[in-house]
Amino acid sequence: MSQYYDNLIAKLVVWGPTRERARRRLLRAIEETVIEGVSTTLGADQIILADEAFVNGTHSTKWVETNLDFSELPSPSRATVTVGEGRVRKDVTAEVNGRRVTVALWVPESSDDGPPRAQSTAAKPRRQHHTGVVGTGSGTVSVPMQGTIVKVAVEVGQAVEVGDVIVILEAMKMENNVNAEKAGVVKSLKVVPGDSVGAGDVVAVIE
Repeated sequence: MSQYYDNLIAKLVVWGPTRERARRRLLRAIEETVIEGVSTTLGADQIILADEAFVNGTHSTKWVETNLDFSELPSPSRATVTVGEGRVRKDVTAEVNGRRVTVALWVPESSDDGPPRAQSTAAKPRRQHHTGVVGTGSGTVSVPMQGTIVKVAVEVGQAVEVGDVIVILEAMKMENNVNAEKAGVVKSLKVVPGDSVGAGDVVAVIE
């Protein structure tokens, strides 16, 4: 996976009154999604969503690497996802970039579980903020994932405490604070805003 381009081409988002309903709707949406010309993670997403640990909410951050088998990925076009009894198709008109499009929704016959209520159309910031990504190593601060440095929060010679933000890393449209694990003085900085970094790259040294 290259760090020099954004490999996110689309996001598939569903809504449901409960986690389980949303999970089933997402499986159905994946089954109905067709993307040609490039490889996608749709097959892997089906395995994740259908796994017992995910269904029961007992998965962990290491679960994908240690527990799942992706050797035989299902084809979304051949996947079988049951719509379920008591659901009817409703064609809904939506506006996308100033154009009206019609989409099909499978909703319960009763009116208590229709599509989500309209949300504000006010522009939202492109980046989301996620805090608490701690630098690896005691005095050597390295980034846990590939991305782009958007801010260097310290200067050489500055005293820092454990948990102080050293740099802010943008990865997958989210800003992550990379924090100090050691109190001391910043001896050197290896990056400037705009630099692309890979997982494990050292961004600062604290003594």
